[in-house]
Amino acid sequence: MNTIKIPVVAALAFSAGLAASNLPSAMASASLGSDLSKRPFTVFIDEVKQNFVFGDKFTGRYTKTLTLSDGSKREITLTPMVHNGKQVVELKDTGGLTYMGLDGTTTNGKLMVQLQDDLSSQAALKAQGWK
Repeated sequence: MNTIKIPVVAALAFSAGLAASNLPSAMASASLGSDLSKRPFTVFIDEVKQNFVFGDKFTGRYTKTLTLSDGSKREITLTPMVHNGKQVVELKDTGGLTYMGLDGTTTNGKLMVQLQDDLSSQAALKAQGWK
């Protein structure tokens, strides 16, 4: 009987995890509306060889000039906005321009920029029982 229970429990646990991973992510509070310039974010910037920024909080716009391990300089500017009807963060990286999600990670060469939408993170933690 135990030989049957273990695979059944494992299959149920796997199925529950699969179902949970397909649920929509927690929605942030609508109290700030669509004005992304007042929305709080946390940014992490890393190079393969070193960490530059670990958890800087910002609202509005974030700019940082970095010197990579090879001596090259990069200027990163993050600006939350609505672009083509979508809430995004504009990422300018020393002349390059791209867009990323409010909870996004992107790499450009040796540099990785990770962004966390604090309102969504707080809503998700609250939904999980955290205060």
